[in-house]
Amino acid sequence: MRVGIVGAGISGLVTAWLVDGRCDAVVLEARSRVGGNARSVAGWAAGVPGAFDLGTQEVAADDSGPHAALLAALGVDGRHVVDVPSSHTFTAGGTTAPLLVDDHPGRPAHVGRGPLRERVRAFLDGMGPTPDRDVPFGAVLAPLSPAPAVRDHVLCALPASLFGCPVAEVPRLSAPVVLAYLHGVADDTAPRVRVLRGGMESLAWALAAQLTSTEIRTDAEVDRVEPARDGYVLVDAAGRRCAVDQVVLAVPPPTAVRLLPASVPGPAVPLRRFTSRPVRYALHLDPAYLPGDRALWSTHNVVAHDGWAETSTWCGPSHGVDVFKSQITHRAPPRRVLATSTFQALTPTTDVVDAQRELAAWQGREGLHFAGHHTTGPGDQDSAIASAVAVARRIAPGSTRLRSLPAP
Repeated sequence: MRVGIVGAGISGLVTAWLVDGRCDAVVLEARSRVGGNARSVAGWAAGVPGAFDLGTQEVAADDSGPHAALLAALGVDGRHVVDVPSSHTFTAGGTTAPLLVDDHPGRPAHVGRGPLRERVRAFLDGMGPTPDRDVPFGAVLAPLSPAPAVRDHVLCALPASLFGCPVAEVPRLSAPVVLAYLHGVADDTAPRVRVLRGGMESLAWALAAQLTSTEIRTDAEVDRVEPARDGYVLVDAAGRRCAVDQVVLAVPPPTAVRLLPASVPGPAVPLRRFTSRPVRYALHLDPAYLPGDRALWSTHNVVAHDGWAETSTWCGPSHGVDVFKSQITHRAPPRRVLATSTFQALTPTTDVVDAQRELAAWQGREGLHFAGHHTTGPGDQDSAIASAVAVARRIAPGSTRLRSLPAP
């Protein structure tokens, strides 16, 4: 069986890796390089070489999750990863004194934790069991009635920055998704996250390097998917045609809608319910958005301003140098910019949860499959990998590589 995979992001490449050897596959990628939202920039800062991530940059330091299982299957071990504290400093725009400062290794004992720390901790401790994905975060906020500063500058600011939405929209997001990212904020010890020393894009290269029966074509944007007698034909922008038996659309929802063959119009309905916003990032050398006092710096520094919230990630904990990755969608760029890029951030509202269920009912029909973090979860790497596992189980259930990854 020949499988056509559109998109060489992590979900497309993991799908190819899982069916490789059981099927002949071809991966068509519009860009000139693989990786999708995993985009890394190699550089040398303060005498230290490193690969700095513009897009996806970290995963939970959880050895039981899909990402950890994939790294182990690819032979990535402790030499290639570093665990760092996921600490946060929250500040309101126009002020200099942080409102909340998380614990961070090496932070001087005299540094305060900010006026909102105890109130944020009381809110998170006062919650009951994690609600269902259909419950909006606003339903969690309402009965506990946190102070506006707690709500807007911390509880809603962090997810607003992660998903690129206005702070006022966060109450519409799925409550479990929001709470997953608030986990550990204001704790006595910051949780740990895992960073690849070679950058997240190196994971895409590792997957591609292990493919044997799969062809990868970059600079091959798919223009349309045509129904054929025994499957489909993928036609790229240059007019080249590729006949396949089954198709995996491992692309963002708007692209998937555009490529849907006329014979399978149904999935367009749920795909159009997914919403996203552009979020622009910059790698830079000046600490433009961090507190003036270095003792207050955290791994993630969140500033709420003008109805939005944006984060600046300090690479010191992971790379040992003062390089910063900052969101600059709604604020002036820093002075010493090394690279920039723009990504589409999924807005995980409860409507998106419904759309995911509706799309799941179309998976595999007429030999058409959908992969990507939007199909299975909140928009992280584990969601993307889990989506690929689900697709591969339908296409090549006998794949031995499936045994190395947890079932979705």
